Amino acid sequence: WYISSGINAEYGGLTEIHLCKHGMKDFGVSQLAESLKDNKTLLYLNLGCNKIAEDGARALSGLLKCNTPLKKLSLTSNRIGNNGLVALSEALATRNTILSHLWINNNCITETGLCALAAGLRTNSTLTNIYLWGNDLGNTACNAFDQLMEGNKPRILQHNTDILPYVVDGVTYLAETGQFLFSH
Repeated sequence: WYISSGINAEYGGLTEIHLCKHGMKDFGVSQLAESLKDNKTLLYLNLGCNKIAEDGARALSGLLKCNTPLKKLSLTSNRIGNNGLVALSEALATRNTILSHLWINNNCITETGLCALAAGLRTNSTLTNIYLWGNDLGNTACNAFDQLMEGNKPRILQHNTDILPYVVDGVTYLAETGQFLFSH
């Protein structure tokens, strides 16, 4: 993975990097995340479809903890799983005040990881757009995101996500809105 060594030196002025379907895996994304920790211009990083798993997500959480200017992070169709999302959620809850958009749809995440993200969103006020459809949305996660989207001042607005809570026989579910198609 050679691009990471020259990002800051040669490409420091880049505001977007799209590296979808490059087979980066955990090692590649770890190298990239390390090289971006001092970057002052990158606003959007798209790493969709790269077989990124837990270790790669942990490396990206380290990047988020540095509070770089990164506003948008797409991890669509990887496999970060629960532990990867927990690591990202901890960074968002405690150290990151910049990221506003996160795509984690289709990432082998269950309600354990999604509930950690929902808890992190209670303390992080900058992450406003979240796309998570295609994961295992268990009942606890459905309730957690329903709470984030309800009331007069919802934490997540309906037009800033790809899910919509609905209730049947007292049980909360999440439906796909299709908003993901227009979010990138």
